Amino acid sequence: MAKKKNERRDARKERARAAKQAKREAEAEALRTRQRWRLASIAVVILSVALAAISYWVFDDPRLVGVCLLVGGVLFLLLALGTLGAGVKPRDRRSAGSIDFGKRN
Repeated sequence: MAKKKNERRDARKERARAAKQAKREAEAEALRTRQRWRLASIAVVILSVALAAISYWVFDDPRLVGVCLLVGGVLFLLLALGTLGAGVKPRDRRSAGSIDFGKRN
């Protein structure tokens, strides 16, 4: 009987260790993903400003400069807001008790 309990306890401890390790790996992967998105948004800003500078000095076209900056700004906003939105954890809606209707009179 004691042998069965020890085996079950050891199995439970092993599952807990595996769950902790999986959680650490998921957090590390999420951090790497956020860093990649942040780097991509910085690259978009740098590329759009460089393209606008090239179009200003080489082509001498102010409309092209405006279009380059506008497209770069929109792409930056999409990446930045996507990065911020990805970091928000969803609410638990499995039970009715998790819904807060505010103060009741």
